[in-house]
Amino acid sequence: MTSLTYKYIVTFSLFFCYFAYGVNFYVIGPTLIELASIFRTSLEQICLIYTIRSAGYTFGSLSGFLFKYINRQLALVFFVTLMGITLALIPHCTSINLVFVLAAINGFSIGSFDTAINVWMLEIWSEDSGPFMQALHFTYGIGAFVAPLICEPFLSTESVYLSHHHSPSSSSMEAANDTDPFQTLNISVIDPIDYLIHIPYAIAGAITIFSAMIVLGLFFYKKYEPPRKFKAPNDDQLSYQSKKKSSILQNGLEPPMPLRLTRSKNLHQTFMTVWIVLMGSMFFTLFVGMEQMHLQFLPTFAVNTDLNLSPSSAAMISSAAALAFTIGRCLSIPLAIKFRPQTILYTNHILMLIGTILLAAYANTSEHMLWIGNIVLGCGFSSVYASIYAFLEQKISVTNRIGSIFVFAGGFTAAVSPSMVGRYIEADPLILIWFDLICCLLCLTVFFIIHLTLFLDGKQTTVTTKSFDTKKKSILADHFDTINLNLNATRSMSLFPSASSSPMALLSLQPSRKSLATISLTTETSSSSIISTTASTRTSTPISSKLSSPSMISKNLDMIDVESQPDRGTEKEQEQTELNV
Repeated sequence: MTSLTYKYIVTFSLFFCYFAYGVNFYVIGPTLIELASIFRTSLEQICLIYTIRSAGYTFGSLSGFLFKYINRQLALVFFVTLMGITLALIPHCTSINLVFVLAAINGFSIGSFDTAINVWMLEIWSEDSGPFMQALHFTYGIGAFVAPLICEPFLSTESVYLSHHHSPSSSSMEAANDTDPFQTLNISVIDPIDYLIHIPYAIAGAITIFSAMIVLGLFFYKKYEPPRKFKAPNDDQLSYQSKKKSSILQNGLEPPMPLRLTRSKNLHQTFMTVWIVLMGSMFFTLFVGMEQMHLQFLPTFAVNTDLNLSPSSAAMISSAAALAFTIGRCLSIPLAIKFRPQTILYTNHILMLIGTILLAAYANTSEHMLWIGNIVLGCGFSSVYASIYAFLEQKISVTNRIGSIFVFAGGFTAAVSPSMVGRYIEADPLILIWFDLICCLLCLTVFFIIHLTLFLDGKQTTVTTKSFDTKKKSILADHFDTINLNLNATRSMSLFPSASSSPMALLSLQPSRKSLATISLTTETSSSSIISTTASTRTSTPISSKLSSPSMISKNLDMIDVESQPDRGTEKEQEQTELNV
């Protein structure tokens, strides 16, 4: 199996893991009201499962540094397996507190997994990672689409009447009081099929564990070896390189960059990296919170609108939004090849604004517009996550540490916002839409700032590069002039051998420190030094005239070998050597 084939196999195994992650993550949303009925609690309290899971996700994202010390494949297997087990056990808990504990563990495993898999995909494909990142998040969208379909057969087909804006009949209330001991939920219709939701949880858990076993099988077949990265020289090494004598034979035609310019460039690059990571973290904070809140609370939002939808119908709307989300990610794969990430991101933001405005205007009055608004919003969400990674990768290298920062930032809002939205969504369902609109506008603002910063930095870098190229050409011109002077002096010495006996004459022939070709002429009292020069004499063109053209410098200097060696020959050999010079 070739290396490229193995990379594709690993990539497709990660695709399936991300599909399982999407199923795992969006099973809870359609079953939220049913979970509240099972554990005899209010909708506001059961919404804490989102907050606790997101908090675990946030802390799990900080584990990115661990992958430098432990095998990434085995760590991925562990976290994905833990993700599946904790999800499958949630409906079997005996108390709501135990549900929250499992949700925290599930979130921690998801955060660790999400950090590892995104950085791993960037590591495998490097500069070509754009389409593969889009495909990875496309599989996540498939999982988000499949999750409501798995849950729908086991959800109630009756409408759920909530006391804040519905008035059920007295007979239904009496039936509810006779059969339902937990009146804090204000639900008047309870379907016995609600208690079968452990089946979709078991299915989702099995899919997740199976994906982990695929990665484990690949580990036993062939252990993944991360590519070796070139280590850039530090300031001390750059200082040494700039101070030592260099020649064309040693360092080629490129003169060393001055230390002052090197330090200035490094300082600027460090500042830009910190700034991009900071703004990128702010973007992830806003977008991930908006995306997760909408897709997770969408079934609950649909049930609580004035349209009086059933949980089953709400699950279908959620599935439609996830389908649009998935199709958008599918289309983004070829679009990522043809268009720049910033173009895709601006298009996404326009779609998100349109969908949010439609929902704010018609969510309570038109079921058709409720469907259309969520579909447009799902398309807007589709390729943002992968595109922002590809966009930032153009300027900085997204390492395990930086990836952990981004995931941590995204998990922060996802941990805080569910408690705010869940508290008021019963009384005012549109709070979810206003939350989406504010986050969308802030995301667009932050992304525009990042784009503008990189654009201005690119123009500044172009000007700096041209300035340095001009200085480099000036230095090269000085070097070529020095070479010609030194070689002419050497030819003159060969014509007047008596000059070799004069130390002052030899001293005047020493090349400058800037010379790219070092010709050492020394005089010793105890043992004389001779210069043995091997040069091509098959052409009548002077060497200095050949070296006058920078394009010929490398070719001509290969014909020259100047070195100093002690005098061990006879006087006759010395005279013959001087004649050769």
